[in-house]
Amino acid sequence: MSAPLLEVEGLVKRYKLARPSLFAPPATRLAVDGVSFAVEAGRSFGIVGESGSGKSTLARAVMALDRPSEGVVRLEGRSLFDLPRRDLRAMRAHVQMIFQDPYGSLDPRQKVARIVAEPLSNLAPVAPAERARRIEEALDAVGLRPADALKYPHEFSGGQRQRIAIARALITRPKLVVADEPVSALDVSIQAQVLNLMSVLPREAGVTFFVISHDLAVVGHICDDVAVMFRGRFVETGPSATLLSRPSHPYTRELVDAAPKLEETAGDLPEAPPHPDARTGCAYASRCLVAQARCLKEAPVLREIGEGRRVACHFPL
Repeated sequence: MSAPLLEVEGLVKRYKLARPSLFAPPATRLAVDGVSFAVEAGRSFGIVGESGSGKSTLARAVMALDRPSEGVVRLEGRSLFDLPRRDLRAMRAHVQMIFQDPYGSLDPRQKVARIVAEPLSNLAPVAPAERARRIEEALDAVGLRPADALKYPHEFSGGQRQRIAIARALITRPKLVVADEPVSALDVSIQAQVLNLMSVLPREAGVTFFVISHDLAVVGHICDDVAVMFRGRFVETGPSATLLSRPSHPYTRELVDAAPKLEETAGDLPEAPPHPDARTGCAYASRCLVAQARCLKEAPVLREIGEGRRVACHFPL
């Protein structure tokens, strides 16, 4: 069998904090705590969780922007953080990113043609004729006209700007696109348009999405598989349709109950408090309605429960 498109094993990320006093040892914060998963080509993967759960830290490691404290990130079987600088630069053409803010991620002084072609200039230089063809192809893939290449970002709506950002991500013909909260800055009426576009691109452009979001409705609309993250750990994973319709972890149940629908006004979930490096018991126990004595003493591990699903809970729903 061929290797997964993306494979993460035992990823841990700690950040150093300011010293509480001059002679005290530096403190650390554990942002990601031993996460492992694999993304198959053609099966988009989503990670959902509240603010502070470690989602964006994980995305930065997948993009090879932030070296993990422990663990391995592989793209098509090659460890990103073991590659020489030249090989890593070439590999970046196969992994592109869509940022949260379509207003701040586009240079207002540049025309759309230059914005969209920026990854080609930096990662995969091509002849001018091929560059022009790629720009037109990328804009067409996201429903924009060739004439839009001569305009500036301020001439477009928020949804159109996010389409430009998606076109920029597609121009190198990447195998994996990391989307960090791709529609949270957009009006709800525009979110559906962008999500519908992202849901057809895997089939039409052959791209696999790795989506980070706090909104289960967004992840469920785009992704085939979902992982639910809480305080740096996965608490439940599985096919999106099954997991969202029949959640097994109490935290997933809380997210499903709190998730706004696309036609409603979206809102963030409350932020989780910082958690220590060393702990006993389940991190969710203090908020769980079904927690028992075992939950306070023994941390659960991800285990198979059937239908391609895994859950980290002693007493799954």
